[in-house]
Amino acid sequence: MRAIDLAEQVPTVHKETTGAEAARIVAEFRLNGLVVADDSGVPIAVIPGSQLLSVVLPQYVRDDPHLAHAYDEQAADDLCAKLTTVTIGDLIDAKRLTPAQLPRVEPDATVVEIVSAMSELHYPLIVVADQARFHGVVTMSRVLAAIAQAAGQDSDLIRRRLDKDIIDRGRSGYLSEAGGDTARGAGEDAR
Repeated sequence: MRAIDLAEQVPTVHKETTGAEAARIVAEFRLNGLVVADDSGVPIAVIPGSQLLSVVLPQYVRDDPHLAHAYDEQAADDLCAKLTTVTIGDLIDAKRLTPAQLPRVEPDATVVEIVSAMSELHYPLIVVADQARFHGVVTMSRVLAAIAQAAGQDSDLIRRRLDKDIIDRGRSGYLSEAGGDTARGAGEDAR
């Protein structure tokens, strides 16, 4: 399979998206990372989910994880609630998130090329793009489904994972190959 065959549509976030909204999107869609898009919907960076987790913690707890034990449930909930007041842009500017330059592969990239790029960059998703447009994202679970199928471990769930995108194509605010949305996604003929 080629990258274009594995590309799927995923939700995107913007610098104005709050940390809480980003956490909700990751949880709702079971994502391993987020694609950050510019104002026109073109992807500009990827943030692994593990980085998003770390923004809940104050710097001193990140520096000394033993201090996490000092937080009771209410204090932990209060930390989480603070994510409603901070945006992805704020977190990037404060160096709490360090998004990668857009990790990408060409549409004709093979599974081995996709795995190599994901492994080298340590990112659980990678954008599929050529010079003219973005086509979607290959997620870790999608490429692993292709690997499992090629290795003879096919099943109804594997076929469903390969056939069904995380979200509907063409839905506004998502990486999408279809055009016509009011908010362009990265795959919508972004040039």
